[in-house]
Amino acid sequence: HRLVLMGSGDWNDGYNRVGAGGEGESVWLTQFLALGMKRFAPIAEQYGDHDYSMQLSDTAQKLLEAVEESAWDGEWYLRAFFDDGDKMGSNQSEECKIDSLPQSFSVLSGMENRERISAALDSVYTQLVDQDNQLIELFAPAYDISEQNPGYVKAYPIGIRENGGQYTHSAVWYAMATLQSGNIQRGYELLQMLNWQSSRQRHLSRLEWQFL
Repeated sequence: HRLVLMGSGDWNDGYNRVGAGGEGESVWLTQFLALGMKRFAPIAEQYGDHDYSMQLSDTAQKLLEAVEESAWDGEWYLRAFFDDGDKMGSNQSEECKIDSLPQSFSVLSGMENRERISAALDSVYTQLVDQDNQLIELFAPAYDISEQNPGYVKAYPIGIRENGGQYTHSAVWYAMATLQSGNIQRGYELLQMLNWQSSRQRHLSRLEWQFL
């Protein structure tokens, strides 16, 4: 699909079996590489390497075009392709139907399809933001009994750590993307969730200290 290879994991190192055979591709890593190239291009230009600056910009654009062509799933972006071509993060998946990272990085990497971006961010909000518990989940449903074998992430209990729990910096990426997309009210709401959790954790830590 002209996407970056997953190898033995990307940001989520628990996905260490997705591309272990050398064929699996990461949608998020493709977006992230494009973002890095876009940010480095003006530095290369500043140092007089015009050709390399243009190469970086052109490659970044081609990577994001590949994401648009192969990774849109109808309401959000896929997370990855397994070695055998099976999709991760698809509405047709039994588990891990949606992963927050490609949705956030559709904004942060500078993708241009505003209609898709809006739908992707809304899908995260409706499917991964747990209003009752004030959590922003990484993906859902968690891996448990499906035939897909993404790696050691599946060994974690449901909703713990990378297996569908909240990873705070991925939650912050979602808040950043929401704010950058122009939805200030929702972005503020998400930051309030994260601040409440931080405050609650500090309070619990003080209580634990008192009992030591």
